Amino acid sequence: MPVVLPMPGVRLLATLCALASLWVAPLAPAADPPEEAIPQGNFAFAHRLGSGIYEISGRTVQVYRLPFEWQWRERSDRHAGVMVTVPITLGFFDFKPELLLEEGLPTDVSTMAIVPGLRWNFTASEVWQISPFIEAGVARDRRNDRNSQVFTAGLEIERTDPSSFGPLRQKYSAIYALSSTDEVGRDSLVQLVGGLEVQRELRRSPGRKPWGYAPYVALRWYPQPPGAPVLAVRSAQRVAPLQGEVGIMFGPLEPVRVGRFTLPRVGLSYRAGRDLSAIRLVFGEAF
Repeated sequence: MPVVLPMPGVRLLATLCALASLWVAPLAPAADPPEEAIPQGNFAFAHRLGSGIYEISGRTVQVYRLPFEWQWRERSDRHAGVMVTVPITLGFFDFKPELLLEEGLPTDVSTMAIVPGLRWNFTASEVWQISPFIEAGVARDRRNDRNSQVFTAGLEIERTDPSSFGPLRQKYSAIYALSSTDEVGRDSLVQLVGGLEVQRELRRSPGRKPWGYAPYVALRWYPQPPGAPVLAVRSAQRVAPLQGEVGIMFGPLEPVRVGRFTLPRVGLSYRAGRDLSAIRLVFGEAF
């Protein structure tokens, strides 16, 4: 049965992009950072970095990605399912979590991005779940008063099989992202990700659907890395081309929706690579 990609979905994406352009209207400028802490143009790719506390060349960068999703249409035999995604990403420089109780939440947001998109999902060979997606939006570096237009396209495939330890989920993705930043120009990245997780169900779960935990491992490879590390400082020259990650996720083992919104899982992980060490607080997908 052919899969139909709906034109109304494209119109909806255009509407979201227009709203995103309004969202990054000029803000009051923040205080100028030290020379060595000025972020490069690749803050535009922070929505693909993922939430975490990153240590890059001796400086602390925190990224929080909030994965808002809306199930616009359920998958059927005649149509692909359609998901509207509106990830909002906030970046903070040199904010230390141990100061949270003493100083409260940071008020100086260094970078922010909203990159809405559409994700289609359908089944192939009755085993693999295939999800092509597109995203287009804007990112803003508030400290340097720069905007970046961002476009992302990608493909994800995954399947879940039984194992002696519990359901074994494997997922692979290929992503291409392009940005155009004020006073910096164009930049792009290609990202390949593969991951495995074992799902373990809790004896008691809130609600009707099973909840549990899922330890996982993931590997990220950048065959075409951006010109500088994402949210990096000038002393770091390029993004780590190969990154490994181990972690654990908690939450529903099946999608739980409140209305049409999907409740995300949360987790904790450690990611490492050349000149990169990160403890991640994960919202939504781990890999």
